[in-house]
Amino acid sequence: MNAARARRRSILAKSVALYLCFAVALFYLLAPPAWMVVSSFSPDAELYARPPHWIPDRPTLRHYATLLQLPGADAVTISRNPWLHTFARSFFNSAVIASASALLCVGFGSITAYSLSRFPRPRTRRRLLLALLASRMVPVVSVIIPIYVSIQKAGLIDTLPGLILVDSGLLIPFVIWILEGYFRSFPTELEESAALDGCSPLGIFGRIVLPLSRNGLFAAATFVFISVWSDFIVGLSLTSSPSAEPISVALAQALNPISEPSWGLLNSAGLLAALVPAILAFLLRGMVMRGMLSGAVKG
Repeated sequence: MNAARARRRSILAKSVALYLCFAVALFYLLAPPAWMVVSSFSPDAELYARPPHWIPDRPTLRHYATLLQLPGADAVTISRNPWLHTFARSFFNSAVIASASALLCVGFGSITAYSLSRFPRPRTRRRLLLALLASRMVPVVSVIIPIYVSIQKAGLIDTLPGLILVDSGLLIPFVIWILEGYFRSFPTELEESAALDGCSPLGIFGRIVLPLSRNGLFAAATFVFISVWSDFIVGLSLTSSPSAEPISVALAQALNPISEPSWGLLNSAGLLAALVPAILAFLLRGMVMRGMLSGAVKG
């Protein structure tokens, strides 16, 4: 009887400890974005109040109107913050850079990954994959200077094509790594049947393998898009004007070193910037998970 009671107490204590750890971890993860949401709808006067207002007394959309320069915007804030005039441009730049990088990485990475999964011997394939992975273990900051010099000589500094080229080159090894495992788990019987029907190797890849590998392709493309969207080092190093600045650099430029910035405005901008990868990951979560797991099952 006592042993059963002690066992129940032990199980109860472990459950309480587990839920407590879960609650702490959940608070740690959700508190920053929750405060961003609260700040974006709070007037500046409430953000500086002590104690802080966790729920705004007078919710307002003025920060978003100012950020997007809609009716009801604060003209004084716009005149004091030049970065507001380039926010939409930076948002568009990030969308173009991330989308183009995802297409390039998936396009070239899928061909390379399929070739690696089919033609080299296992030992050679492992060495090549390890070499690709090792190339990305080097921190970006340690190679940004030679990258800058190369892009400068090519005349692509402060241009969208230059950023697309660099971001694609940095991320394509990861795409090859992801897709190689996925293609290696692809049933070869379908390829053999197509070959017997007279289909060429290129036709097998384009007509059979790629259409049936959309989960893996979406997983790789989503990974590239989110990585490029959140990049800061490359964008800061290779741009010098709003014409090519990504959204991450524009947000950093918004921090005024002389006067204290409008935290409500900055949180509104940060929230809009964070919504794009969050929505993309939410909408494609099924394809991304299936693609990742399919590539991890075999090999």
